[in-house]
Order: sequence, then structure tokens, then C-alpha cells
Amino acid sequence: MNALRLIHENRVRKLAARLGYRVELSRLPLHTDNREQFQLMGSARSMVVLGESFDASLDEIEADLKEKET
Repeated sequence: MNALRLIHENRVRKLAARLGYRVELSRLPLHTDNREQFQLMGSARSMVVLGESFDASLDEIEADLKEKET
């Protein structure tokens, strides 16, 4: 894994945790319901907030979280 991507992922995960969310990475092979990217989950009820088919990028999740932060 690229070191810069790992740093970016950790930063987004910390931001999500601070706001009561969590970021999940797909571990399954590519499929129509799985785009091998990320999901933003609401921690309390485990509801998908963004990236239902694991199709959200870290940049999209970070932008969404920063919007929620303000």
C-alpha cells in the first residue's frame, strides 16, 4: 500500500471517529455490489452514510465529513 494513501486513510478515519462515524474498506473481490473502495458508516446504527456499494473515495468521504464538521 502506498504510504501517502495510508496517511490519508488514517487522517480520514480519525476525522470520522471524531464525528461519530467509521470508514470501512471493502475486503471482498470486485463485484456489482462492491467497487473495492470505501464506505462511510454511522457508528451508532451501522447505517451506510456514503458509498453503499463501497464506491466512495477517501476524498469524497473527507469532503462529506468536513461539511458535517462545520
